[in-house]
Formats: sequence, C-alpha cells, structure tokens
Amino acid sequence: MQPHLNETDLLAAVSRQWKMSVDRLRPDLPLAGSPERTVWRSVVETSGKRQLVLEKIPSNIYGRKRRIAGVLQELSDRGLSQTAPYLPDAGGEFIPLVDHGLWQLCPYVGGVVLDRPAYVMDGWRGDAVADFLIGLHAICHRDPAVFDTPPFSVSAYIRDLFAALSQRDQKVAERYRPFMDHLGKRFFSVHDRLPTRFCHGDLHPINIIWGERSIRAVIDWEFCGIKPEAYDLANLLGCLGMEDPKSLAGPFVSRLISRLRSSGPFSDESWDTLPDLMLALRFAWLSEWMRKKDQPMIRLEADYMSLLLDHRQDLKSILFRAV
Repeated sequence: MQPHLNETDLLAAVSRQWKMSVDRLRPDLPLAGSPERTVWRSVVETSGKRQLVLEKIPSNIYGRKRRIAGVLQELSDRGLSQTAPYLPDAGGEFIPLVDHGLWQLCPYVGGVVLDRPAYVMDGWRGDAVADFLIGLHAICHRDPAVFDTPPFSVSAYIRDLFAALSQRDQKVAERYRPFMDHLGKRFFSVHDRLPTRFCHGDLHPINIIWGERSIRAVIDWEFCGIKPEAYDLANLLGCLGMEDPKSLAGPFVSRLISRLRSSGPFSDESWDTLPDLMLALRFAWLSEWMRKKDQPMIRLEADYMSLLLDHRQDLKSILFRAV
C-alpha cells in the first residue's frame, strides 16, 4: 500500500515534522522485520546521507506503538546499545500526525544476511545473544517499575487458543491434543509461580540484525512486556530447533546456555521448566500458521512439537550438559 502523499510531498512533510532534510526514498535497501504491523514503510535518506526507516502505522495500534517507542528510548538511555529507538519529532512526539496519517522514524541498521541454516551452528552467536539477554535483565532489574506491564500468561493464552481451535477445526485440535495433555500435567500449574521479568517477547534469529561477529540491533518489540523470565530464551531455542533440530546440541545453543547459567539470571525452576516452556511457546507459532491458513506449516509444527515432546529428557540433558 502506498502512502497518501506523493513522494515529493511526503519527503517535504517529514522534513518539516522532524526538522531535517529528508531527500529521497531508498527502496533498494532491504528492511528486516515484519511489515504486517505497518501501513507502509521504506528506507529514506537525508541530505547528510543518514539512512532512516519511515513507517506509517494504523491508528488502532497507536497506543501500543507509543508505549514501545518509550520503552526503546528508556532501554537505550540506560545503556542497551542493541536498540534502534524511534526519533522524536521537533515537538518531542514519537508518532506524530502528518497529513491525517501516523508516522514514525527510526535509524536504519544494515546487517549481514544469515547463512541459513548453517548459522545455527555458530558458537559466537550464542555468546552474543546471551550478552544481550544479560544486559536486558540487568537494566530492567535496576528499575523494574519503568518497564512494568500487566503480566502475560502463557497458560491462559494456550487454553484460549486451544478452545477456539477445538471449535474451529476438530481435526487439527486432535493432532495437538497430546501437547495440551502434557502441559496440563504440570506446566500450567507451575507457570503461575515462575519468576517474571520484562522480555522482548519475540526473540528469534530473524529479529536480530547481525554484524560480522556481533548483534547490531534487536528489532520488532511488538510483544514486549512482563512474561516468564525464560520466555525469550525458550522462544529462541524453539526457533533454532525448528530451523535444524541438530542445532539444539550445537555450539550456538551450548555457548548460549553456558553463558546464561554462569551469569545466574534465571531461577532453578525456570531452568527446570525450560523444555516445557519451549513446547508451550510453539502454540503461538501454531496461531500464526492458522491465521495464515498455512496447512504445510500447521502439519510441520505438529511434527516438530512431537519431536520436542518425545525427546524432552534428551533435550534437558543436551541443554544442561555444559553446566
């Protein structure tokens, strides 16, 4: 979808709003992250050759986008360098109204394209992700009230999703029932006692902009908030295993786990329930495949969850063998 203004008028309006000279669009530059939560987006370039991401957002997510902009600015101010906080306009507003549309700007961060699936065996990436999670925890732990949001219940989310799925598609629901039954034996009751913290909420390798040997930025904070403390780790591990199950026994994962265990940010109970949290969070991916009506991925997700469930004890041994 195109912006309401033509290119010349759009660049002029943005230049006036942010008090900078924005000269041209750069559609040749690739954009990481999901475009689904924007009406339109593109890289733009200033007269000083500074590259920025310009996005138009729908009005129904304005409140959440504004909160996210504030969180990213706070994290950046407190020293988390792997954020790309939005730029306030001349009046200090992160998402101003420009020609009847809501717009935002953030720095464009280029990166190295992932060599898929070979990257899942890169040990240095495990060190880099661990350092990011340790840094995020330290910042939010120092002043948790700044990042406080209503806690997200994984167990309530899965129950609601499965209830809706049972009404909508009995065949798929029956395929996924064994995973519900397993989680219902212990995880759902334990979940409510797990320590919580502020989490990115959608941490996986595609939401990381990688440098040659570092993380340049972590993007797509749409689901950030208070969640079980190992939420980001569980989601990342689940995504690595989906890319290549052998990665869960590889150097990326082993160095990630070893570094996190040695730093001590998670409770013993969080470590103990990690394999089940990995399984539980795959229901969020199932929801995505259902929304897109992607039947091959719905089937593949069930196969992957069966693998996680059948090899739960093996997975636990693999994840903690470096400890």
